[in-house]
Amino acid sequence: MRLTGNVLLVFCAFAAGRPALAAPKPETPHLTFVTEYIRELAAIENIRDMAKQELKDADDNGKISSGIHMNTLFQLELQSEVAMLKGMRLNPPYNDLISNIISFYDFKITVFKRITEIFTFILGGASGPKPNVDYARLAAEVPALRARLDYLDHALFSDVTAVVFSTLIDLKPDSKNHTSHMIITKAERGLLLESLANDFGDKMDQKGQNYGVSSAIVLRGFLRGRKCSDEPWE
Repeated sequence: MRLTGNVLLVFCAFAAGRPALAAPKPETPHLTFVTEYIRELAAIENIRDMAKQELKDADDNGKISSGIHMNTLFQLELQSEVAMLKGMRLNPPYNDLISNIISFYDFKITVFKRITEIFTFILGGASGPKPNVDYARLAAEVPALRARLDYLDHALFSDVTAVVFSTLIDLKPDSKNHTSHMIITKAERGLLLESLANDFGDKMDQKGQNYGVSSAIVLRGFLRGRKCSDEPWE
């Protein structure tokens, strides 16, 4: 079908007015993603260490004030991490991984926010109870909220950690049909191991660690247990 001059002008004007389809966001390099996840684990662990020391040195009212301070720091760090992850994208079969992590972080932010609100109420009543505030109920809510945080940390460790680190696996099998290699070089593996050592130190060699440190321990074992992309293939 031939377009007349007027019809052609109308068609071109319509096409020019249509918004261009946004190009899909390029996949984030898996090494970049895993490096960021390690940084996030280390940042949360650093705040946890700060909280332990601050609470140790505080009196009763100081402990409540420190609780507000530290729970706010956790919120701010997690919000920063969510923003960072939203700028990343992974291709299948890992395309849902980042959104799942963000969901866990959002849940944790909600819990930390509620704990901060409770501590603020309690601290505000230190000079005298305020009417219509059930301080006993508020105080009893805090252990339940901490249990939720423990549950979320455990879920992140058991359901997410291994998948995060598996993004470094080269899915091409070796001669024995094993996925024995990673997509990173020996030098890149060395940098990840160095980062883990600097961030977590001898905690990774101690028993009874929290889920964040346990994740670092799992990654260290994973990195040591597989060959790199520049090592010989069988």
